[in-house]
Amino acid sequence: MKNASLTALALLICSTTASASMERSLAAFEKGDLRLAHTLLNQQHTTDYQKPLLLARIALKKDQDEAALQHIENALAQHPNNPELYFAHVEVVAKIAEQASIFSVSGYIKKLKASFIKAVELAPDNAEYRTALIKFYINAPALFGGDKQAALAHIKELEKTAPFEAFLTRLHLAGMSDEKEEFARLIAIGQQSFATDPRFFFTLGQVYRERDQNEQALIELRKAATLKTIHRQQEKARYQALVLIGLLSKELGKYHSEGEAALRKYLEEAPYYYDLPDKSQVKFRLAELAIDSSKTPMAKQLLNEVLTETLSNQLQKKARSALRKLART
Repeated sequence: MKNASLTALALLICSTTASASMERSLAAFEKGDLRLAHTLLNQQHTTDYQKPLLLARIALKKDQDEAALQHIENALAQHPNNPELYFAHVEVVAKIAEQASIFSVSGYIKKLKASFIKAVELAPDNAEYRTALIKFYINAPALFGGDKQAALAHIKELEKTAPFEAFLTRLHLAGMSDEKEEFARLIAIGQQSFATDPRFFFTLGQVYRERDQNEQALIELRKAATLKTIHRQQEKARYQALVLIGLLSKELGKYHSEGEAALRKYLEEAPYYYDLPDKSQVKFRLAELAIDSSKTPMAKQLLNEVLTETLSNQLQKKARSALRKLART
C-alpha cells in the first residue's frame, strides 16, 4: 500500500514538473526567444501535443521544413482529432509546396486542402480556420482545388458565428472574382460601417495587391497603418499593413522614404506574434531599401544584424550575398 502511494506521488510530481516545463517553453516561444524554447522543449519528456507543434514551428523558422513536417505528422498520429495540429500541418505543407517542383506540387496542395477541411470539421466555430479555408478556395486554381461555390458556402457558415470576418471574405471573393458591382457595393458598406477598423483596409489592400493594382493597394494600406487598434486582431492587421507598405515601395521602385519609415515603425513597435512577419526578414527588407537609396552603411549594419539574429538558413545566405555585393561596390 505504501509503495502504491509513493508511486502515485512520484507520478504526480513528474506530471506537475512536465506541465511547468511546458509552460516555460511556451512562454519563451510566445516572447520570441525561440532558441531558449527549443532548448527547453528538448529537455522534456511529455506527450503534450504542444511540444511537437512548437518544435515544428521552430524548425520552420530554421528552414528545416521536412523536420517540421515530421514533427506535425508524428503528433497527428497521436492526436488525430486535434484541429490546431491540422491547421499547423497546412502551414508546413504550404511552405514546402512553395518550393516544390511542378510535378509534386499537386500532391502537396491536396494534402493542404485535406488538412484545411479537417481543421474546420473539428472546430467549426473557429473563424481563423474557416477564413483560411475560404481564402484557399478563392485563390487556388480550379485544377488545384479552387472553388468559388465552396468559398461562398463557407462564407454563409461563417456569417453565423463571425459576421465581420464573413464580410471580409465576401469582399475578398468579390474582388478576386471581378464582380465589379458587388465589389463596389461591399467597399461602400465597409467605408460606412468599418472605417475605424484596420482589418477592412488591410483586406482591401491585399485584394488590390493580388490584382496587381499596387498604387491602389498602397492607398488602402496607408489607412490601415494609421488607425488605432483595440484588440489583437486589429493590431496584427495594422502591423501587417506596415510591412506591406515597405514591400510595395521596393516593388514599385518609389516611396522609399515612406517604406523605410513603415518598416522601422514595425521593428520598433510590433510585439512578437508567431504569425506576424519575422523581424529579421523585415530588417532584410529594410536593408534592401537602404541599398536602393545608396545608404550603404545603414544597409551593412542591418544585414549584419540579420546574420546575428535570424534562425533562417535561407535568410542568412541572402544577407551574406548582399554583404558581398556591397563590399565590391
